[in-house]
Amino acid sequence: MRVVPMVVALSMVCGFGMTARAATPIPAAAPETARQLMKDVIYNELHDREKDSYWQYRSHVVTDKKNILREQIETSQGPVYRILARDGHELQGDSEQKEENRLISYVHDPGAIAKVQHSHESDEDRLAHVMALLPVAYVFQYEGPAMGSRVRLKFEPNPNFKPSGYVDRVMYGLGGEIVVDQTLKRLVSMQGTIQHKIDFGFGLLGYVDPGGTFTIHRIQVSPKHWKADLVAVHVQGKVLLFSNVSKVERESRSDFEPVPHDITLQQAVARLKQSAAAYQAQMENAAASQAASSEDASLRR
Repeated sequence: MRVVPMVVALSMVCGFGMTARAATPIPAAAPETARQLMKDVIYNELHDREKDSYWQYRSHVVTDKKNILREQIETSQGPVYRILARDGHELQGDSEQKEENRLISYVHDPGAIAKVQHSHESDEDRLAHVMALLPVAYVFQYEGPAMGSRVRLKFEPNPNFKPSGYVDRVMYGLGGEIVVDQTLKRLVSMQGTIQHKIDFGFGLLGYVDPGGTFTIHRIQVSPKHWKADLVAVHVQGKVLLFSNVSKVERESRSDFEPVPHDITLQQAVARLKQSAAAYQAQMENAAASQAASSEDASLRR
């Protein structure tokens, strides 16, 4: 039993890029119920999986053990990435060559590719399960006035929902706030907190501590597509008797750019190499500009 798969599912809740079902603004005289609004939002998110789109973006991942800046590209064979910087320092020399060799080796290793693709598809299936749970596992109510086309919804566990599995039980322990675009019927953000200790096997197999949090924010990257630009997770507990579980991670994403739907892994790796070269040039220009500014400041003293 592992906490990580559940965390992956929750941290990907807003990872789809989707086309919304046609919607009309909510009439002021007959506002849509919060539950119906969420059902429509989740309908859009789940059914748009048939209209996959692939994107390239900059990803900054920070955990208690690593700090990595990378460029990532989505493909039909799963995502592929190239590390640009580690712990605030851009890759150079041997470390850059090792990253180059890793990618060359990867695109010629069918086993490694199949493993990544299987893992990605498993995450997608788990995400679909989590998304489908939202309108069932929770009770929703409007929270405060609308902010233009956006509304806040408070969510709490539905007392009539009976969780049947590990992920269901963790999901059922969450409460918090969701922001929805009620015109496009899209999920904008979700902030959830584990409200009580969750035991497995009457506590003999393990538990997840209360107070764990999940934060997800999304932006519209095209007229029809939304992507997550922030995923933050903080979960602690014990699983399998004395095995400690701690998942603390924050990933911010930026510079979204669509890539061809038929992009190959080799083409993606070539694009990543170009992005790495552009990043290096950007860093060199920034360093030169900073040095010139420092020199000018010294001369003015």
